[in-house]
Amino acid sequence: MSTRDGRSLVSTVNTVPTSTMLTLGFIPSQAARIIRVRRVLPLVDDRRAPCLDARKLWERIGKPHGRFDKWADRLIRPLMDQPDLSAQIWAVKVAARGTPRIDYKLSRNVAAHLAMMVTTPEGADIRDYFLDMEDLAQRLTEHLGVRVTAIVETDREVTHMMRRRAGDDAKARRIPKAAVLSAATEREKRLKDTVCLVLTGYRTRWWRETFGRRVRDVLDTSDAALYAKCYESALAAIGSGVVKNPDALVRFLTPTYGGKVRPQKYRVREAT
Repeated sequence: MSTRDGRSLVSTVNTVPTSTMLTLGFIPSQAARIIRVRRVLPLVDDRRAPCLDARKLWERIGKPHGRFDKWADRLIRPLMDQPDLSAQIWAVKVAARGTPRIDYKLSRNVAAHLAMMVTTPEGADIRDYFLDMEDLAQRLTEHLGVRVTAIVETDREVTHMMRRRAGDDAKARRIPKAAVLSAATEREKRLKDTVCLVLTGYRTRWWRETFGRRVRDVLDTSDAALYAKCYESALAAIGSGVVKNPDALVRFLTPTYGGKVRPQKYRVREAT
């Protein structure tokens, strides 16, 4: 039996795809900038650790002063004399023909500071990138709190319940023993399909065909929270025996969750 641990849902800020950024409310141009720049200036755990290539930063912000060494002499070297910043910058000698070249490793704090000082269009782009990345980290944390903690935990409980019940059916000879896993899987899919139908008015297949992704991969944070609550309610209703079939589950869930998620807003977003 495979173990569900939410790894398929967990995306770090440095690897989260464009589709997730759009789900979190970023516009396409912001998502494109994040994808483009983070290859060079990724978000790091320690903002004060020298780990970013100063030369790549210089190239990204429009090559101010025309030459890297001039820019470094004017802006980086003075920072190395400041007690609070000296440990955040490393000077590195690089072998080259003639005189060895001096490169620098910068902390993310220092890199952001240097980007803020540039007046080039590229510098403005980098400044916006740093702000977007901070915003992305916060939004992603909130979103994954719903997705991984709530939804995946309910997934585990649903799988356990469906397999236990299918096993009981096999013991009672209502289904063949060889059909336990397939029966449990089919019942789990039916439950998720019912939750999706009640919330959105469409079945899971429609979401996959329309957006190319599962419904839970399309929903934004607030709608994902609604999905999590509806999913938990469905599990509780089936587990307690209050409902016995999909039609009864629809009647049970609809007064509270019926039509709470509007698919149209996601179709508009995908079209922009």
